[in-house]
Amino acid sequence: MRNLKKALILLSMGLLTTACGNAQGDGEKKLKEFNAKEIIKKINKGEKVVIANAIIKDDLILSDIDDADFTSAGLFTANINSPIYFQSCVFLGDVKAESTKKVGERNVPVISHFSKEVNFMDCDFRKAANFNESEFDRSVNFCKSVFRGPAEFNNMLCNGKQNQWWEIGADSTFMMCGTIFRGDVNMMDAKFKQGATFQNLTTNKLQISNMECEGDFDFSNATVHGDMLFNYATIEKEATLSFGKYDSRLDILSTTFKGKCDMERSLFYGKVKLSESNFEGGLNTQESLFLMKPDKEGTKFKEDSVPEFKRFQMD
Repeated sequence: MRNLKKALILLSMGLLTTACGNAQGDGEKKLKEFNAKEIIKKINKGEKVVIANAIIKDDLILSDIDDADFTSAGLFTANINSPIYFQSCVFLGDVKAESTKKVGERNVPVISHFSKEVNFMDCDFRKAANFNESEFDRSVNFCKSVFRGPAEFNNMLCNGKQNQWWEIGADSTFMMCGTIFRGDVNMMDAKFKQGATFQNLTTNKLQISNMECEGDFDFSNATVHGDMLFNYATIEKEATLSFGKYDSRLDILSTTFKGKCDMERSLFYGKVKLSESNFEGGLNTQESLFLMKPDKEGTKFKEDSVPEFKRFQMD
């Protein structure tokens, strides 16, 4: 009897394994594959680009479309008027929104203007992602995406109200320098393995709580018009928030700075909270001005040395 039960259990396990194997096989058969040319054709026709659970096999150069205007001396602008929706896609090649166009013997730069929503949600970028110089009329969404190669979002103009980069992961360099956000940005739970650079960033509200940065974090020369929430983050190396302008509230709660943190020559017009944070490498606030003294209850400074917090001189 026992042998019979054992045989039935083994048979059931075998059938279950076979069923699982068949299900995986069916899933692989249904996996979609696209060439970049198919996507560019959709954009040229003004059609929506809606692609999910797919592999894009080659380089996707979004600026390589028919509708490109010669907008200024030595510059073309590609007018992308189709909504872009990618979800749970793997990009095996580069994804770029800038390129060059041959004019005579010259290579003239081509940048992109997106008039509709741009979404790359939960995507896997295996090589470079480059959206430098792009202009977005609507919101931008890269939430939960992973960047295996260099990720560059420099000098963009983003006019949408809500822009999402939360839960992104960057294995290589991540740069977002000189970019202007007219609305809010959410980068909560972002993970940067080789550091992140946000020099000259301008934004309204900014949420970067729970961020993990294994390299340097450069947020110098930034302007934040709304609240900035920088809570429960960990910076493994140096952090730079110098030469910045913060018009509203700045929360840096329970954040750990393992390297030196520079906040020199910055202007803080709102309430600043540093409560429960740990500045292991020291905090430099030289020549910075604060509207009111920061809340530093439970904050740990290097060698118990509390930096100076100079206030604005009020007439």
